[in-house]
Amino acid sequence: MTFEEIFTQLQVLGTEQTRKSYLRHGSGPNVFGASFATYGVLKKQFVGRGKDKTLAHGMARQLWHTQNIDAQSLATMIADPQQLTEAEAEVWARDIQYYALADLLAALVAQTSFAQAKVAQWTMAPAEMLQRVGYSLVSRLALAASLLPDAFFEDQIVQMERAIQTAPNRAKEAINTAFISIGSRSEMLRALVEQAAARLGDIVIDHGDTSCQTFAIREYLGRVWARKAKPGATTQAA
Repeated sequence: MTFEEIFTQLQVLGTEQTRKSYLRHGSGPNVFGASFATYGVLKKQFVGRGKDKTLAHGMARQLWHTQNIDAQSLATMIADPQQLTEAEAEVWARDIQYYALADLLAALVAQTSFAQAKVAQWTMAPAEMLQRVGYSLVSRLALAASLLPDAFFEDQIVQMERAIQTAPNRAKEAINTAFISIGSRSEMLRALVEQAAARLGDIVIDHGDTSCQTFAIREYLGRVWARKAKPGATTQAA
């Protein structure tokens, strides 16, 4: 499919109901309202066995440059993490004004060789959405079956406890989620996260005109580890 065909599909398959939902969550007006199911269908045109990764990455770049939320969301799903450069990731991250798109970009960057470097850079950035990408990236790395040592996440717990109460709203939300993701990784990290949560007390996050709620860290981790204890459970959850 050509760029024009993909972009037209996103527009045609968008619905007003989904568009209104994205708008309530802060997408901004440049959005068609395509569903994640639609993204999944279009993704199959570019990702999978036998697909041309260079072609897919080129399409991702074209989609991203439109500044349309649906196109950029799809771009994060078809871009090749091996071809995404650190400079390119930096430009994309600085474009973001919508927290859900920040999370999608984090999922892509988590698969790159420079993911840890971007955690260090973005979590310390003054901009809310850069922080959001950085802390969402921490979550992704924590949940991945990676070779990162627990010590890496111990350092993140210390830094996040120091930052969360004064962080910008959507960054604070991502930190809260990152605590849960880290605490889902190992029993030792769970204990450290729960100790930090006890010291922090209530975390107040403004979810705007949505039904979203703030996850209570210790309560949520209790459910995660209860699921892990069930016979046959092998995956982490957050």
